[in-house]
Amino acid sequence: MAAEVPAPERRCRLLLCGCWFAAWALYTICSAFSEFVSKVFISQYRFSFPAFIVLCQALLTIGTLQLLKQVGLLKIRPYLLENGEIFLLPSICFCFHSILILWAVTNSSSTVFTFIRRFTPVASLALMQTFNLKKRASTGSAFLVLLVTLCSVVAGVRTFNDEAIVYVYGLMNIMLESTYLTLLQRICEDQKTSVVDVHYTCTINSCPLLFVYCLLHPDTHQIYPSGSWTSLIFLGFFSLVLLLGCLLKLLACLCTLLSSALMTSMMEVAKTDVLTLRSFTASEWIVSPSQLTSLLISASGVGIFIYKDCRETNKSTRNETGIQTLKNVQCISNIRI
Repeated sequence: MAAEVPAPERRCRLLLCGCWFAAWALYTICSAFSEFVSKVFISQYRFSFPAFIVLCQALLTIGTLQLLKQVGLLKIRPYLLENGEIFLLPSICFCFHSILILWAVTNSSSTVFTFIRRFTPVASLALMQTFNLKKRASTGSAFLVLLVTLCSVVAGVRTFNDEAIVYVYGLMNIMLESTYLTLLQRICEDQKTSVVDVHYTCTINSCPLLFVYCLLHPDTHQIYPSGSWTSLIFLGFFSLVLLLGCLLKLLACLCTLLSSALMTSMMEVAKTDVLTLRSFTASEWIVSPSQLTSLLISASGVGIFIYKDCRETNKSTRNETGIQTLKNVQCISNIRI
């Protein structure tokens, strides 16, 4: 007869599952809403300065976290050069990935950029094996990743008329995104650091890079003339873009450290599949039965992957609880001896 799970441990597991699903649901909603608002704002006001927007998001993030720290609502470790050096490479990838994502929003003819993002899970899977992470994908999970990616690619195939530079930026983006997420997971496996401290360090690291990039960019002098800074509607949209961008980046970091880089990449594919389904229903392009079937298989594969990942997270938590309990029993036995 199986041993009954203690009530505190059962409540802990339920709380962990609840936080897990809440974080991913909030990330997915925020990702879609942030992309929609950014597209409306940039297309409406022709404010196509992605590096400047990302820099403002970084400064707003640092200021908000410092304010929460000062009022006693948040504990943040002071920024140290040692920690900054550890997270330097992820910060560089994080910085330029954010710029490329907003660049794709500013360019209406970047459909191939979104199509290439469907390959992000495969890149994350390859990097997980390369960096020898402690939490690796099982054979079944790896098969699901390949199946979901293949079906998502088939569902998104269409005639592309983008310039060659868009293909280059698309490939750069998936490499930067997968490297950033995988390195975060790799570093935090060895160092017990909170999500806020990790995001705070990466954001501070990215500020000098963004500032230099803005200074060297030839269109920087057009930032002020291009904005309607006296319009409350413009300022409202601009503030909303900054707030959603800050929240989305923090949630991406949270979800990656809560689960894995591969899971974050799979959720991006799920979001892309939803947008593709919306395009199918809106008859924006002609859909074939094979594309619709591939889209349904891809969505089902993502659902199965989420279920497997949640079970593996609960299993690892249960094992860690059992190990800690064994250590406590051994410690008490030694004291009695």
